[in-house]
Parts: sequence; C-alpha cells; structure tokens
Amino acid sequence: MTAIDVNGQAFGDRVSSTVPTLAEAAELGDLHEADYVVAGRDGGDAVTLYGRDAGGSWSVITADVHAETAEEVCLWFDLTQHYRGRSSVGTAPGGQAGHPLDHVSTPEGGQLAAARAISLVVERIRARRLDYPTQGLAADRFEAGWSVYAPVDIDESDPMAFLDMPVGRSVFLVSDIGRVKEVSSSIPPQQAEEMFRAEEAYVRRRPAEEGFMAGLRDEVMRLDSASEGPAGISSFTIDAPTEEVLAARASRLLDPIAQQLAVLGPPGWDRFVAAFSFTVSGEVAQLRFWCGNTSTDVLVPEQIAVLVRRQRHLAAQMPAGPWWRLLLAVSHSAGTDARITTEYDYGDQPFPDDHLLAPEHYRDDLAAYPRAHTPAWLFEHAAAAAGFDPAHRTALRETGATSGRPDSRQDQPARPPRRPEPAPRPAAAAPGPRNASPASTPPQDPMRAVGPAQPDPVPVLDTTVGWTHLHADPRVITYGRKSIALDDVEWVGYSATRIAEKRFMFPTLYDNKWDFRVGRYPYNGGPRVDVRFSKGGRRADQPEEWIFLVNLARHYLEPRLLAELVARVRRGETVTVGGSLEVSQGGIACAKPQLSLPWESISAPQLYNGMVCVSQVGVEKPVLTVPLSHPNAALIPDLLAALTS
Repeated sequence: MTAIDVNGQAFGDRVSSTVPTLAEAAELGDLHEADYVVAGRDGGDAVTLYGRDAGGSWSVITADVHAETAEEVCLWFDLTQHYRGRSSVGTAPGGQAGHPLDHVSTPEGGQLAAARAISLVVERIRARRLDYPTQGLAADRFEAGWSVYAPVDIDESDPMAFLDMPVGRSVFLVSDIGRVKEVSSSIPPQQAEEMFRAEEAYVRRRPAEEGFMAGLRDEVMRLDSASEGPAGISSFTIDAPTEEVLAARASRLLDPIAQQLAVLGPPGWDRFVAAFSFTVSGEVAQLRFWCGNTSTDVLVPEQIAVLVRRQRHLAAQMPAGPWWRLLLAVSHSAGTDARITTEYDYGDQPFPDDHLLAPEHYRDDLAAYPRAHTPAWLFEHAAAAAGFDPAHRTALRETGATSGRPDSRQDQPARPPRRPEPAPRPAAAAPGPRNASPASTPPQDPMRAVGPAQPDPVPVLDTTVGWTHLHADPRVITYGRKSIALDDVEWVGYSATRIAEKRFMFPTLYDNKWDFRVGRYPYNGGPRVDVRFSKGGRRADQPEEWIFLVNLARHYLEPRLLAELVARVRRGETVTVGGSLEVSQGGIACAKPQLSLPWESISAPQLYNGMVCVSQVGVEKPVLTVPLSHPNAALIPDLLAALTS
C-alpha cells in the first residue's frame, strides 16, 4: 500500500502478505495525511484505489483496475470531492499551479466565438422553453469558455431599485467545445466558472503518459533553443498511440463506471442496466436495478456523468469517433464475480424516443467531434429544426456528417419529386375520416379534436418539417431518406400530448407533441417512418401536416389493416394490437397487466387522455389502458366492435 496525493506523489507505504482491508488503507492514509491509498501486488498491473471523501469517510473508489485507469479515477474523485478552484499555494515548476485540473487546454478548433456561444444559449432557452430573455444577451470570457447572461440595468440613484433585481437568475456557461451548463447567479461567478473549467480540464486532458512526453518535448526544445552553441536537436517526434492503445484506454474506464453505478443499487440487487445517450451539450442517463422480478429506477448523479463524459472523450480518439449511446448491463449473483456487458452504439439503428436528443445537440457534437461517418437518419435529424441556419447545415456536411458507407436505410424507395410549391396544403385538402366510431379518433384531451376534412380525389402533402422533406399521398409516405409504401404498412400509431411543467414563482411551461408513425414488423428494427411535431403554448393548434397524416391513415390505411386483423381472428389466429393486447376468437388477453376476458364480459372501449381504455362489464375502472401511439392501438375499438357484432 502507498499513501499518495492527487498528483501521485508518495508519502509512505506499507508491505503486507495479505490484501489490505478498508480500515488498514484508511489508517495508512490518515497516518500520512493523504487523501488516497493505492494497493496492488508487487509487479502486478491491477491496483485498488481507496479514497477519503469531502466528509472524511474512506471507501474503495475502484478495484482491480489498470494503474493508468486508477489515476483517471483518482483525478475524477478529487474533482467531485475536494477541488474547489485554483490556489496560489503550492505551485509546480514553471509557476504552474500544482493541481492537474488547474489549466484547461484549448481544443483543436480553437476558442469558441462569443456570437456562437450566445447562439448556443439561445437554442437551449428555446428548446427547453425557459423563461429567460433571448435578446440582448452578453458574453464574458473566462479560461474555459464564455459566461452568457441577460444584463440587468439598475438605476443606482434609486435606493429601492435593488428590489427589481432578479434573484437566482440563471447564467449559462459555454465551453469551447459547445457544452452548455446552466447555473444560478446565487453561486459566486468565480466559483461556478472555476468548477466548470475544472470539469472541462478533466474531460479534455491528455492521458498522463502523453502529457509527460509532450512536456518532455517542450522542455528539451526549450533548453535547446536557449543554448548558445549550435543546435543539438533538430526535432522531437512523439509517435501517435496505436488504435489498440486508444481502445484499451476507453474500455478500461468502463469497469470504474460500472463499479460506481453498482453502489447506487438497492440492497440485494442481482443485475442492472444503464444507458447513456450523450453529446457535448445534451445528455440522457437511465439506470435500472433488478432484485429478482422487482425493478427500481435510480437517478444517475452528476458526478458519475462527468466520468462518463471522460470515457466518451477517450473513445472519441478511436477511428469510429465518440459513441452516441453507451449501454452497460451488469449481472451479479452471490458468491460469483459480476459479469459486465457493454455496447457502443454509433447510430446504425434509430435511437429509442427516450434516448433521442434534440437536433441542436447532435449539431454541437458534430462540430466538436468531426467524424468520417454519421448515419443518414441521424444527419437528417440533426438538420431538422425550425430556424436552423442553412449555413450550419453546410457546416455539418463539411465536418463529415454525411454517410460515409452504405446504409441499410438508404435502400428504401426513392422519395417522390418535390412539387413546385413546398408549403403544406390546407387541412381541408386532407382525406376525410373513414366511417368509424368516435372512439377511433385521435385523442380529444388535451388537444382539440382533428377536424373533419373534405375528401379529395388525390390528396397530396409535399412540404418540409424543419429542414426535412415530407411527402405523403395514398401511395407512399416519405420523410427525409425514409420511405414506405402504404400497401406495405403493417401498423400505424399516432398521438397528441401536452405536458405542463409547473415552476415555483415562474409561469407554467406547456410542451405540446404530436407523433405519427407507420411501419412493418418487427416494431423495433423493422422499416418505419416517424414524423414528430412539437410546439409550446397552452393553446397550441394541431399542425396541419399531422392532421393530414392522421386523416390519410384513417381513410386509406386503417380500413385495410382492420379487415386483415378481423379476417385473421376469424380464421382462428391470435393477433396482437397496441403492442400487448392479444385478440382471439375466445376474447382478449394481456401478459402485463395479466388478464384474460371472454367477449361477453368486455365493454366497448373508450378514449381518454390519449389512451384506449378497455373495461370489464360492471367494472368502472379500466382493466387495461393502451396509449394511442402504440402500434395499431387506434384499431382496438373497431376491432373489438367487429368481432362482437
């Protein structure tokens, strides 16, 4: 065992023939007033790192990892537990502050321009519909990026003017690679900027061995240039790490991440799954533990997200570039070692809805990490945003954000040619609804109902949604590079939802979303076309394009799907609708919630708040609710009605 500081300086050691306990490691650290103790077999590559947190308690930070990885984790732990900013006390040779995080390197693309920092903040404000000005924003430079805020003009001659100053107004810190972090102005600005800078320094720092060689090169060349005699060294070249070395660095950090996540689980857990969908400016982190058949969702703390950012930055050095999603699965049984399964997702298939970030986040990431290949669907998504500057679209192509290899999704039918007028047709030009019960209409609450439309012999929609071309007619639906013929469609789903976010002392935010999906089975992985619309406001009108698509499906698609389902059931087959409802000649069944009902005990399904509600005769509360967005959920009322008539 060796007691060390964050720089790896040794203060004292102890030799033992047995693996040290936590108490023994803490005793050695306390003896030498060190925050860290590293232990490992003499001559071995694997070490265990112990650390003392901000409260003085000792714990195992990471176990049985490579020494280089232990150094990475030690620095991360120090950032989250002890680092509070640069100090003039204790400097390294050359006048540099002694802590490894005291200085952040400038990215290869150079410093971010103030105007770009402000535009990133404006995108963040609009995307999240924050109650914050978007005009007249100011940007102040600090070492790692920009502090962007709304200036407040106060009449200093008025002694009561301070009452008009906003308390806790947000300030946005923007790094030189485009990461945006919202902090409260109640935190001292210098403290917030110092911690933000340290986070950037940790994520973007060179690995220790590369930093050492770079420092050695600079020092050798400095001494050579300062000598009065003839130059003794003409050049100093450092070979770039091999692909194997880069991959090993990134993969070795996965074990500490899994170990930190494992600590968050409930007692007795036997497995967990973690999913990280990250860009430089947006993140989604999900974590779920299982104890037998019982599962629990756990929030991923910000400090672990910092460690994941570092791992992604290391992975970005590999030829494939940084992953878009990182998936971790860990299983553990008493008396056995944990088994870890990992997957880097580079977007070969579209991401699940709850992992897909807003377009601007992918644009920021492509600017920070140019790559040779970006899947076509993701490129289209990154460019699909209202108000997206066409110059940025060109910039995306210049950073390599186009398909660099064949993509299976490009083998879809070519989209129809654009019509001369790209604007959407009025809703009245959409096909009228088929003769169906009111229960099969789109959700009535919280949005207004889709209005009846006049039939049109050849209804056509040809427009753009954001920057993505949308074409729909009775033959085919094309959105971007994805296209599907209506005759090939096996399922349809559409929904309208509104989310109200109530905030203390601030107005309520309303986020309205409309989804339309068609595709073939399997539902996850089969050909499909997804069109999404969103709009803020308490009384936002339904998009005319969404109305057109819904009416097109109800008039030209759903009658065929319904007839096929009815015929299959009457032939003795069991069909699945809504993703989970099984329908057969004997009645309906569902695995979760578990139920089985004969036809005579089923009431007519009803629609409520975007859900198809299935009830049992004589029971007021529905026994099953199916979201309208699920495949063929809109067909459930007509299907059950047809089979009971």
